[in-house]
Amino acid sequence: MAQACGRSADRTTPEGRKLALLLEFDQVLGLGLADFIADCRLQIVDWPDSQSTIYNLQSTIPEQIAALVTERATLRSAGRYAEADALRERIRAAGYSLRDTRTGSLAALRTPEEEFGSISRAADVPNMLTTPDGCEFSVNLLAHNSRADLRRCVESIARNRYGRDLEIVIVDNGSTDDTQAELQTLARAGLRDPSGAPIPIRVLFADHDLGFAAGRNATMRASRGRYIVLLDTSIELCDDIWTPLVRVLDDQQVGLAGPYGLVTTDLNEFRESDGPDVDAIEGYLMAFRRALLPEIGWFEEKFRFYRLLDIYESMMVKTAGYRVLALPELAALVEKHPHLEWYGLTEEERATKSKRNFDIYKRRWHHGQSLLAANFAPEDRWFGHDHPRHVGGRHAHPPEQLPAPGTPHSHKHQHWLDHDHEHPHYHE
Repeated sequence: MAQACGRSADRTTPEGRKLALLLEFDQVLGLGLADFIADCRLQIVDWPDSQSTIYNLQSTIPEQIAALVTERATLRSAGRYAEADALRERIRAAGYSLRDTRTGSLAALRTPEEEFGSISRAADVPNMLTTPDGCEFSVNLLAHNSRADLRRCVESIARNRYGRDLEIVIVDNGSTDDTQAELQTLARAGLRDPSGAPIPIRVLFADHDLGFAAGRNATMRASRGRYIVLLDTSIELCDDIWTPLVRVLDDQQVGLAGPYGLVTTDLNEFRESDGPDVDAIEGYLMAFRRALLPEIGWFEEKFRFYRLLDIYESMMVKTAGYRVLALPELAALVEKHPHLEWYGLTEEERATKSKRNFDIYKRRWHHGQSLLAANFAPEDRWFGHDHPRHVGGRHAHPPEQLPAPGTPHSHKHQHWLDHDHEHPHYHE
């Protein structure tokens, strides 16, 4: 009955009388509407140009926004439309939209889609891979129902910037809690380090859970840094991670680095290792040069869950001929908090998701023994596209087959006797 009265098409009953009727009904029905209205901070705005009263029952509207709405109404009633329009833009910039009605204006929190747009797949994000480096580091984060972890992680990046030229790229992967609102605020307000210097930040809002690998692809497509750092939101930076990463990644034979290394002898069971050469870097923190993405390729989007994706992609880096290095000194510069996505699953869910990912990984890498650190033979690996053995003697490059200087071409080639891959590349 209360809902029917509140949404009545009756244009003759003043809005204030409708509310009074609702409260009279509530005395009989005992629904607690009066307490609910008080909790929601009912805004009562008397519009100078109207005999009726608007009751704006929106608990998410802050008092300062409601005050701006009231001020704009006063300006409109006085015919000061340019000033009223300027206030509308202030309200819009704060993340709220306005709907003008016959009896006044209603404010509502803008959805991420209205304010920032949304993506439905990684390919919806413009690919920045071919653009020049726009900064030194692109820090990539995935957010999914993880507001507290996200805030702690982002704030730790700002605290420990150490003067580096960096950007933060975040995908909200279909969050259904207050993570989305947190990211909207961050996207509007921006981020600053302790000195007050701004840190560029870009937030991509997905209209559903894209899956873990697709979310990573979306952030990497948007990244413009010389180095990409894939960071899990469970990680809190405590010191300068940038200097050791630059030192290691500037070695052109190193493809991937991070604090936590893994090794295996059978491609089934993995154990932690300080390296330096390891078989995989755990996904808590993985860093590489952006220029390597054409060789490594985008992440395998069959991995909707995060487990084993880090191992799968580490092996892709090794197949391309690069070293994968663990940097134990980095572990002392970060704090690894519990991974909430894992602990939020039941035992059955953990087993099911892990088994599905293991099958994807094993189908691709069941024959990868020669790539393992335990089996490494220096004479069986050659580095660079111009090494005489890199195509195994099976592919020649007559002048008429080569493209113009500075133009890439592609064919299957290899850096190992028993592994090949294909990607666009150049020849000197």
